[in-house]
Amino acid sequence: MSYITRTGNLAATPVLRENEKGKPYTYARVVVTDRIRQEDGSYVNGATIGYDVAVQGNQATNLVDVAARCGNIRVTFAGEYRATVYRPEGGEERIQHEVRADEVGVSLHLQSVTVERSGTSE
Repeated sequence: MSYITRTGNLAATPVLRENEKGKPYTYARVVVTDRIRQEDGSYVNGATIGYDVAVQGNQATNLVDVAARCGNIRVTFAGEYRATVYRPEGGEERIQHEVRADEVGVSLHLQSVTVERSGTSE
């Protein structure tokens, strides 16, 4: 697997779940559109890529909470990255981008953030 760090917008508010041991986790869909510089110095939008980001523990709880309160937020994530190719029944071949995040944070670009230290450590 590769390691990746990206910043993008949540496509929807993720849902908080618990594993069989009672630990929280979520899958966040994050969409990223790169800006590409042209030869004349202008910029155009590149292809939009959706990442399925698996988040665990306190980070999952906090991500779901802030997304529920604030809506479509901009986040930065980093973790192990894997791309798989699949073909849905009767459909075209697609690439699924998956990240097992070990770090997720709210971007400060064009949004304000309030941070509160929690009493727990993970």
